[in-house]
Amino acid sequence: MDQFIIPKDIPKHQALKALAGRYPDLDPSAIEACVALLRVGAEMFAAFGQHFARHGTSQGRFIILMLLNLNPDTGVSPSELAEMSRVTRATITGLLDGLESDGLVQRVPLAADRRSYSIRLTSRGRGFMDKMLPDHFRRMAGLMAGLSEEERQTLIELLFKVRGGLVALSVP
Repeated sequence: MDQFIIPKDIPKHQALKALAGRYPDLDPSAIEACVALLRVGAEMFAAFGQHFARHGTSQGRFIILMLLNLNPDTGVSPSELAEMSRVTRATITGLLDGLESDGLVQRVPLAADRRSYSIRLTSRGRGFMDKMLPDHFRRMAGLMAGLSEEERQTLIELLFKVRGGLVALSVP
């Protein structure tokens, strides 16, 4: 995946207005908002990378462990994990291989079909999550500490509105 390159400073409104003279479809406030969102998103992604590295894991590995930790006594198939985490089955296989070699998850054959298996956290995997999650949740709360409960709800609503506009980028 390409690394996002985001300008250090958000283009000034006046500079964008001047460009709008050359490009009539340029909406200065839309560009400002989009670049700000990209910049904060890239900074958050980098900060989460540092956070996960402190715990000796990655975002992908953490997501799989978190999904398994939601119902630790119930196994999940690799294809279900791929769907829930929105990655390919090949990516899931690689993540599971690493997590299994670290003793954090286990593949449990299904009695009905020995070729199929479910993935479960091991006791070591549960211990890892029990140790990591208090710090993780505290840091996430710290990230959002500057927002009131109402502002957080507004942020969620606004982000989902932005998500609805993604079709403008993805459709040819």
